[in-house]
Amino acid sequence: PDGHTLLIATMSTHVLVPLVSAHVPYDPVGDFAPVANLFRTVKALWVHAALPPRSLREFVDYAAVRPGALNYATGGVGSSNHVDAAWFSRVAGLDLVHVPYNGPAAGIAAVAAGDAQMMVVSITTGLPLAQGGRVRPLAVFSDRRSPLLPAVPTAAEQGSGALDLAAWIGLMAPAGTPEPILDRLDAAVAQILRQPDTVDWAGRHGMEIAGGSRAEFARTLERDRARWGDVVGRLRIRPD
Repeated sequence: PDGHTLLIATMSTHVLVPLVSAHVPYDPVGDFAPVANLFRTVKALWVHAALPPRSLREFVDYAAVRPGALNYATGGVGSSNHVDAAWFSRVAGLDLVHVPYNGPAAGIAAVAAGDAQMMVVSITTGLPLAQGGRVRPLAVFSDRRSPLLPAVPTAAEQGSGALDLAAWIGLMAPAGTPEPILDRLDAAVAQILRQPDTVDWAGRHGMEIAGGSRAEFARTLERDRARWGDVVGRLRIRPD
């Protein structure tokens, strides 16, 4: 814990997986010291290109009359795209079948092949297949449209409410790293996140700058653990 060993952490590693796995070999709270919230990943709802719906409302209507007949792909049990799609299905009142794959890339490939009909995953994961005409985005889960998908409305624009499915990517240090070192890292990262090149890079990769102090990042972690702990409980996603 000297400031030279750091971890790129995600909401999956430090919030969701510990909620749904009985055998996580680390303590997401006690083993780490939050340094900085780096980015928010923007997600979209993607469907197989041959599926008839052309909007989020059309998809909800289409799925509603086909209970148990449509599959949604994920990157695995407890992944953010699993919880996201399960929560969306619950809010929309849909009966969709979960099919977990080995990572988000495999999941969206299954949607492209027609083995699954839907997936909620980051824009950059789905975009290459959309450009090839194999999947179609129906909605962006953000408070504004993405420059990568400017023609795709947000879920809120389509009357589905401000469903916040953004996930963070953050920087952490081992527990016990001295406070002065954490403060220096926090200040250095804040400067990097303000640089135009960083903002441009994030936008091109379907992300938004998060930023804020390490104290704010710690509060985000605490808030997300409470929020998603409640969601996982409601969805009855059981530890493996």
